[in-house]
Formats: sequence, structure tokens, C-alpha cells
Amino acid sequence: MKALPRSCRFFISKHVSGMCGVVEFMQRWRKWESPNCPRCGLFEDAQHVWRCKGLGTEEIWNKAVIDLEHTMRKLDTDPTLAHIITKYLKGWWLDVDTLYEPPRAFLSLLQMQTNIGWGRFFEGLWATDWALQQQRYYAIIKSTKTGKRWAAAIIQKLWNTAWDLWEHRNGILHDEENQVTRTMILQLNARVSRIYNDLSSRALRHNDRHLVHLTLSKLLKKESKYKVTWLTVAEPALQHGRRVSWQTRTQHDRMLQGMRRGMFSWLTKP
Repeated sequence: MKALPRSCRFFISKHVSGMCGVVEFMQRWRKWESPNCPRCGLFEDAQHVWRCKGLGTEEIWNKAVIDLEHTMRKLDTDPTLAHIITKYLKGWWLDVDTLYEPPRAFLSLLQMQTNIGWGRFFEGLWATDWALQQQRYYAIIKSTKTGKRWAAAIIQKLWNTAWDLWEHRNGILHDEENQVTRTMILQLNARVSRIYNDLSSRALRHNDRHLVHLTLSKLLKKESKYKVTWLTVAEPALQHGRRVSWQTRTQHDRMLQGMRRGMFSWLTKP
């Protein structure tokens, strides 16, 4: 891959260099069995986590933009830089083209970042000229602040937004997992209840009587692992009981049939 010119190399401040890169973090999280987003159902990659339009994401994003604008004012951000950042981040999140003619002094910077990508900007990958341009503004207003510290603070703010969106995504996923767990527990309890009631209505072998030693209500309060283990013993015992009952009924039916045939033969003798 052709190297970017020096003026277009990525800037990541030393003040946030110890923080794990968001993209690298996203590459390690894939433990969810489905490749689809738990919020909207579309295919999910790192960029989608930031730009998902599922329930609740718009509120998080809008609040983040307001907070970012407040932070930039607090940091005495160059008004033109603040306008560019806000405008292009909104366009990136909405996935729409942003039409803007910046002042000539900002044209090169805007073109550099557009080539890099505004998704990359959100993740902290900035053209070096951002810090330089802000430093020029601090010099104009005679501020002792530095462009590098300004960039570090804005990147930190964006990463906090990324984390909020990530946490929101995980909250939705965990809610779905919890719902699945609750459904599985209900199904397990229904199965235990059915087997227990069937066993209780039968004459059990001595070795199987322990299966109904507890009341059903106490059995259902046990941990799922206990109930699964109980089923592995109770179901074969129930099958054995059903088989014995079938054999008994069959033997009884055969005996009755034999008696009927004998009676018929006796009655029809000449």
C-alpha cells in the first residue's frame, strides 16, 4: 500500500495512546453467534456499531453531538474547525454526502480527512493538520493551550461516544440473551412438571421412588443443572414404567382373548 504523505499521516495524541484502539477492540469482541446486529438485524461490523439506527441509538448520538459541541466551545476550538467536525460527523453518521465549501485555509485539511475517512476520524485517526490548524487559532487568541492537547481531548470525547454506543449494543444483546434464558427455564420447568406428574401417578420401582421424594414446587426451585440431571434419570424411569404398563395390559388382553377363544370352543362343541 502506498504510504500517505507526511501532511496526511494519522495523528493520535500521546495523551490517549495508552488507550486500546476502538477498532482493535471491536475485532476481538466477536463472541456473539450471529453476525447480525442485535439492535436492527443488519450485518454488523465495527462501523455498524457506531452508525446503527436501531432503537435508542439516535438519542445517544444526538446527545453525544451536543456534548461534543459543548466540549469544543470549552476548549476554545476554532469556530470553522468546530463547524467542519460537527457537520461532517453528522453526515457520516447519517450516511449522506456533506456539501460544504470551507475557507481556503481549511480546504487542504478537509480534503485530507475526507480521503482518510470520517469513520476513521471518529475512531481517532486524524490528519496531522487538525492540531496544527487549532494551534494557529490559539496563537491568534493568545491562548496558552496547545493543538495537541486539544486533539487529544476531542479524540477522547469521540471514544467515549463509541463506548456508549458499544455499551448500548451490549445492553440490547444481553436483554435478548436473558429473554432466551427465561424462555428456556420455562420450557425446562414445564418438562419437569409433566414428567413428575406422570411419575407420581404410577407405581414406581423401589429404586425410582426418590424421584418424587421432593414436592414438585421444591423441585422447580432447584437450579437448572439439578433439574436437567433429574430429567436424565426420571425420563428413563418413566419409559420403563410405561413399558411395564404396556406389557401388563398386553398380557391381560392376551389372557382375555385366550379365555374368549376357549369359551367359544366349548360352546360350539357338537
